[in-house]
Amino acid sequence: MPAACDSLLEDIEDIVSAEDLKPRDRQFVRKSVVPKVRKRNSQKNVQADDDPPSDSIIPGVQKIWIRTWGCSHNNSDGEYMAGQLAAYGYKITGFHSLLI
Repeated sequence: MPAACDSLLEDIEDIVSAEDLKPRDRQFVRKSVVPKVRKRNSQKNVQADDDPPSDSIIPGVQKIWIRTWGCSHNNSDGEYMAGQLAAYGYKITGFHSLLI
């Protein structure tokens, strides 16, 4: 019976061939690579959205501040929930304006 580690893949040392670039050749290529710069909207350039009333029940228009306590699983669950809410249209904010 074959072992679980037996596979058709070669060792990583055997994958490199003679035609591949050498490390000294890669240095020349790196000089032509430039980082892509993205300009972020600063808070003063962003127009203020018309905030819906706080008692609005229209889903996906409110801002949400999320804070999690506890173990790393709670943080992971909070990040997952923030992603779900953001996909539904809610705006995740980094600060709270009202604690209930």
